[in-house]
Amino acid sequence: MANVKRKLLHNRNISLKGYVRNDKLFEIEAELLDTKNYNFKNQERGIIKKDEPIHHMKIKLVLDDNLHVVDAEAETKKSPYSICKNANSNFKKIIGLQIKSGWKREITKLIGGTNGCTHITELLSSAATAAFQTIYPYKSKQKKENETTRNQNQDKPLLLGTCHAFNSKSEVVKRLWPKWHEN
Repeated sequence: MANVKRKLLHNRNISLKGYVRNDKLFEIEAELLDTKNYNFKNQERGIIKKDEPIHHMKIKLVLDDNLHVVDAEAETKKSPYSICKNANSNFKKIIGLQIKSGWKREITKLIGGTNGCTHITELLSSAATAAFQTIYPYKSKQKKENETTRNQNQDKPLLLGTCHAFNSKSEVVKRLWPKWHEN
């Protein structure tokens, strides 16, 4: 890359955390924080200072081990308009959905556009990925710990076919799950 001078204007931080709870459910927390590297005027908030959040949103999903949404909460701590937080009441509409193929389409139908907040809806895509990365390895570990008589390779791996690395013809599948590898 060329040595080109540049100046930071915008910074977006997204944080995702996955937890297992003592009631055997899982929580995924996602947080979005947008800041600017300069002061600017906002009609409702006045001057928003450098590094002060223009957007600060948090969501929490409670999921079962099959990735069904058991509960959902959204919080808008900072936004450019005071009305933005009113969209959070629609967030409960995703309760009952399952994180699977078509997740983005389903959440967009329920809480996208004027029914919700763009930033919170965007967070749900990242939260879905964090849910997979939280729940599937945990379930796999539990299964291995609890398995005594069954052959570990008998059940089809949950991640098989979900991405390039887990394509049934890949070297990764050949190494991890030889029974499920295809030539």
